[in-house]
Amino acid sequence: MTTPSFAQRFAKLADERSPFCLGLDPSRDVLARWSLPDTVQGLSDFCDRLADASGETLAVVKPQSAFFERHGPEGLVVLQRVLKRFRAAGTLTLLDVKRGDIGSTMDAYAESLFGKGSAYDVDAATFTAYLGLGALAKTVERARAHGACAFVVVRSSNPEGVPVQNAVGGDGRTVAQAVADGLRELNEKAGPGVLPAGAVMGATLPPADRDVVERLGGALLLTPGIGSQGAGFNDLPKLFSGRERQVLPTAARSVLEAGPDVAALKKALEAHQAPSRTFREGA
Repeated sequence: MTTPSFAQRFAKLADERSPFCLGLDPSRDVLARWSLPDTVQGLSDFCDRLADASGETLAVVKPQSAFFERHGPEGLVVLQRVLKRFRAAGTLTLLDVKRGDIGSTMDAYAESLFGKGSAYDVDAATFTAYLGLGALAKTVERARAHGACAFVVVRSSNPEGVPVQNAVGGDGRTVAQAVADGLRELNEKAGPGVLPAGAVMGATLPPADRDVVERLGGALLLTPGIGSQGAGFNDLPKLFSGRERQVLPTAARSVLEAGPDVAALKKALEAHQAPSRTFREGA
């Protein structure tokens, strides 16, 4: 029996729930604002409250691994537990780790992330291609084999990324354009509709980056930057019009600032999910 691809599962959940992706970023500051201790127990309580608030309404949740790693091995145990809890609610899990390496080291990262029996068994994860997109080819293939998706940073929402991502190579393409072309080729190789290679494209980017979006073809688009980073849902059409069903509108702090009250979190979630639905429908 063929495992449904991440793209297929996302499409179903996005239509049933919304395409919104919630970032799970339990930083020291967020825990303090929630009157939680900066401890493993505080981390665990934070995750439980968010899981209580979201219930079975989220299509995708994106834990930022660094905020769990900073608590050591016990923090990673909390991460594994929260991934299982969201998975049990039918939510797709996208681990924000931005891994990028070569050879057996990259293989080991992929083995820890994708597949039954792996350490995290996530539905998707983030990666960087600074060591060459070819170094991620086997990771994308492992994602495909397990019905997962590897989201690779193409154009990020932070201004520090501009000098690297817009640098022009010998063939006249920018680094971002070259990575986008490579991701499209990996998806074409995987076959129609499978789309194991996704792209991270910041929601704060200017319309000039539309060319990069076009080069990505049908790839799913993870779009961080909504809310606290300055982008709004009304900014999405400027860059992603015509690609509405490929987009995972993503926010974290603009939802988390409503906590710790569960009712307030539910209201904040719906305030992000409703415009995500509207955008997906092309309205």
